[in-house]
Amino acid sequence: MEREKTEYKDLVRKLNTWKYDEKIHREYYFMEKTPENIAKFEERHSGHCEFEKDVEWAVHPEKINEYSREDMFIPTGYNVSLVKHPRYFPLFYHEHDFFEMIYVLSGNCNNFFQDSTEKLTAGDLCLIAPNVRHGILAVEDDSIILNILIRRSTFMDIFYNTVRDKTQISSFFVGNLYFREKIRYLLFHTKNDTVIRNYILDMYREQKTGDSFSDRIICSILTLFFVELTRRHGNNVSIPDSRRDRTQQESEMLAYMIGNCSTVTLNKLAEEFHFSVPYCSKLIKSITGKTFSNLLTEIRLQQGEQLLLYSQLSVEDISDKVGYRNPESFIRAFRQLHNDTPSQYRRKNK
Repeated sequence: MEREKTEYKDLVRKLNTWKYDEKIHREYYFMEKTPENIAKFEERHSGHCEFEKDVEWAVHPEKINEYSREDMFIPTGYNVSLVKHPRYFPLFYHEHDFFEMIYVLSGNCNNFFQDSTEKLTAGDLCLIAPNVRHGILAVEDDSIILNILIRRSTFMDIFYNTVRDKTQISSFFVGNLYFREKIRYLLFHTKNDTVIRNYILDMYREQKTGDSFSDRIICSILTLFFVELTRRHGNNVSIPDSRRDRTQQESEMLAYMIGNCSTVTLNKLAEEFHFSVPYCSKLIKSITGKTFSNLLTEIRLQQGEQLLLYSQLSVEDISDKVGYRNPESFIRAFRQLHNDTPSQYRRKNK
């Protein structure tokens, strides 16, 4: 136990070490921004070729790419990437097509959204959906901010097994798959919860190991992390969006469809939630923008895609598992969506 505590302390100490890029951004943040000083700043750091971009970003943050795709930050073949956010890095608004968790290990940071600002302090964790415009600013010497970047498909794979739970994380997951109006982010105040902190440090340490097993181990830790986060802090989560009161029932309806996609019908769904069939149909359309039939097809094909990538089941078995009694119907619908048959898709993306 003492050895384990020492290992965590050593890891935190390493994370607190000042990198050269952080020194660049700190220097620029505090200096007087006169043309002369800026010219001297650029000249002083010009000999460090690997940090030329950091010098340029410090002076011209508007040149930073505002939209990022998964493979720009998550290495090919990996599902999760953990990155320390540099202290004093300039504020810039950006979006990306993956899920992001911002965890404050120590100190604080401000997380800016288009219509609000969240100040995060030690132990706070913000889970941000894909394609949500935001910016991060950490301008304290003692701030250690970790960004956990998760591929959309990986996030989906983790939560397909938990969407029946009536939790805010499940609502967040379901909402970002199917709601017309998305839940942009969740905010957890874990404070000094060392269990949550250590899961994140374990993932970061495993990433540094970097062998052929690391990504699978990180994904396993991440699954346990979300279960513990839900158990320990699921009843104390902030949802900033004004529609949160309606979201719970709506997400339960969609979660029911996801969990029973092989057998659900509009009649069964209406009966389960004590609605008339016409009202249930209208409600599905209003919250997702899709008809019940189109939504069910989308859910079945998404689950089929996950099974193709993460199981050894045959196409016929997958077809039956997601609700297609005739494999040809599944193959035809899948080809319309992906321009490949299920077998072709599996070979290309496995």
